Amino acid sequence: MQSKKISWIVAIRRTLFATALAVLSHVAYADSDYAAEWGPSVGSMAPMLSAVDQDGNRRDMSSLSGSEGLLFIFNRSVDW
Repeated sequence: MQSKKISWIVAIRRTLFATALAVLSHVAYADSDYAAEWGPSVGSMAPMLSAVDQDGNRRDMSSLSGSEGLLFIFNRSVDW
């Protein structure tokens, strides 16, 4: 009986903590003018990027895309 009570308390604490984080993150990023000034604008063309892979080969967008294309995600975070 005691372990069930403890597990419920832990679950409630985790839920409250996750809710508090969600609320605080929304408040922290509420200034959309500040966020809009960072990085490429939504819908803009991705810059041509290239880098050396683990085997020493230079890779770019065209060498990474396959027959179905390439999913490339930019994270527009203003908090690094």
